[in-house]
Amino acid sequence: MARQTIDTSILVRLFAQDDDVQFATAAGLFSSSDVVLLPTVLLETEWVLRSRYGFDRYRIHTLFNAVLDARNVFCRERQVIVLALDAYVRGMDFADALHVCLTEHGDDFITFDRRLVRLAKQYLEGARVELTP
Repeated sequence: MARQTIDTSILVRLFAQDDDVQFATAAGLFSSSDVVLLPTVLLETEWVLRSRYGFDRYRIHTLFNAVLDARNVFCRERQVIVLALDAYVRGMDFADALHVCLTEHGDDFITFDRRLVRLAKQYLEGARVELTP
């Protein structure tokens, strides 16, 4: 079976179900192919679902976990995504959580954002997030 790396538009149609034809096509891809999800696609999908469709973080968390758990879905940086989703559902911005989780082990993540530092230290054990003056 050929692997298909999908774009944000495919995932949004699958979750939003706002276009019958495109939903059917997206659902068909997931039922007939091995699907590859990129972290950047998940990042953009979260933003679209939240800002355009008004999905809350709990619904997005549930949808993302359901698709990640599908046997034919392969996610680049899966463990990183799972950690970021856990921090996200507990209150951290998904993009911030993903940025911190993608930081190489032993490297510091530097920011001016005090809230990001506080939440990362609260929700991401061992995160090396520092505020710069």
